[in-house]
Amino acid sequence: MSRITRRDLSRAALGLGAAAIAAPALAQNRVTVELFGLATNGWEPVIEGFQRANPNVSVRWTRFGTDEMKQALRVGAGSGRMPDLWFNWGGSLASPYNRAGLSLDLTPRLGQLGLSETLIPTALELATDQGRVFGVPNRIVPMSIIYRNELLQRAGVTSPPSTFAELEAACERLRAARITPFSLGGKFSWQTMRFTDFFMEHFAGPAEHDRIKAMESSWESEPVVRAFTKLREWVTKGYFNQGFLNIDPATNMQLVYQGRAAMVFEVPNIEITRLRRENIDPNTYTTIIAPSDHAKKRVSGFQQQLQVSSRAAPEVQAAALAYATYVVRPDLAAGHMQSIGGPSSVRGVMPGDDMPLQKRWANWLQGEVSLYLPGDQALPQEIVAAYFEAQDSVVLGTLQPRDAARQVQQAIVAFKARRT
Repeated sequence: MSRITRRDLSRAALGLGAAAIAAPALAQNRVTVELFGLATNGWEPVIEGFQRANPNVSVRWTRFGTDEMKQALRVGAGSGRMPDLWFNWGGSLASPYNRAGLSLDLTPRLGQLGLSETLIPTALELATDQGRVFGVPNRIVPMSIIYRNELLQRAGVTSPPSTFAELEAACERLRAARITPFSLGGKFSWQTMRFTDFFMEHFAGPAEHDRIKAMESSWESEPVVRAFTKLREWVTKGYFNQGFLNIDPATNMQLVYQGRAAMVFEVPNIEITRLRRENIDPNTYTTIIAPSDHAKKRVSGFQQQLQVSSRAAPEVQAAALAYATYVVRPDLAAGHMQSIGGPSSVRGVMPGDDMPLQKRWANWLQGEVSLYLPGDQALPQEIVAAYFEAQDSVVLGTLQPRDAARQVQQAIVAFKARRT
C-alpha cells in the first residue's frame, strides 16, 4: 500500500502558515449536518462551539456503541443512505467506504485546508488509503496497559513491569493475592485481539509481524502459533476474568473499580470516558508501554477521523467539512481534547497535568514509541472474521493453537484465490 510521505504533505501545504486551518466557505441558508459518532466521543461542547461560530449550521449527532457504529455504517452503505459526516477508524474499517466512492477524497484539499502543516504526519499517514486521504484525523489512539496502583502494590509489585517476563511475574503475584490480573471484555473479540496482537509482536518482532498482517508471511509460522499458545496459557492461568468472552467491552472496568482486577489493555482516553465519569482520580492509575522486548518499541494503535460523504449536497458537504476541520483548529484543539480525548492529532497540542495518562502517551508518541495497526484494521474484514473465530476457539479450548493458525492461513489462501 502506498503512503503519503512527509515531503508530499509539506509540498501540499506550500504558502500556508503552520497554524492555519482554512474552513470551507458556508452557504447562507440553514444547513443540517447528520453526524454518526461513538457515544463516548464527547462531541457536545464541540458541537455547541461550532454552532455558535456558524449559526446557520446545525449538527445532529446520532450516538452508537463501537460495534453498533460499524453496523450502522455497513447498513448505510448497503442502503445508499450514509450520513453526511461520520466517525471512523482507519485501515480496513474505512477502506470499503473509501474505495466505494462514499467518503470524500481530501487529498487535493490538504494544502488548501491547512491540514498538512497542522496535523502530526503519523496521523495523516494512518488515515491514508492507497495513497489518498479520506478523512480528517483528530486523535491518535495507542493501546496501553493501565493498572490501578494500589492493587499492584497490594500484590507486592513495586515497580512498573518493563519486560514481558516482568509482566508475567506481576500477573503471578496478582493471582497469588487473589486479584485477577486483567479485566477483559471479550464480546465482539476485538479486546481479546489486543492481547493476541501483542503476543505476535513479542514473538515475531516488528518486521515479521508486519509481514504476517500484510498476509506476506504465512500464519502457520511459529510466531503466530506461539501467540495463540500464549493466549491459551494466560486463559488457563487465570490472568483474565472468567467468562470474559461474554463480557461487553463497555463494562470491562467494573472489576477494576471493585478491586477484583488490577489491569486493562485500554486506550489512555479512559481517564475522560471512564475515570472522570466515575469521579476517580486518574493519578491513582499508571500506564505502561506493552513490553514486547524489542528495541523498536511499538504498540497497537490507530487514528480516529471524521469522514465526509462524497454524495452529500454541496452546501451540506461544505458544512460537514467545516466541522471536521473545526475539531482540529490549533487554537481550539487543546480544549476539544478535554471533551473528545487524546492524544491530539494536532502538532504541539499536549494534554495538561490533569490528564496524566494521555500526557505520558503524547510524550512517548513524539518519538520513543511507534504504532502498528491492530488486526481488525490491518487485515481485510473477511480475514478478520477468520482471525476472531480462530482466536476465540483457542480461548475456549476447542481449537489447538497450531490448528487455529492453519485455519486463518486457509482463509487467506481462499481470499487471495478469489482475487486472482
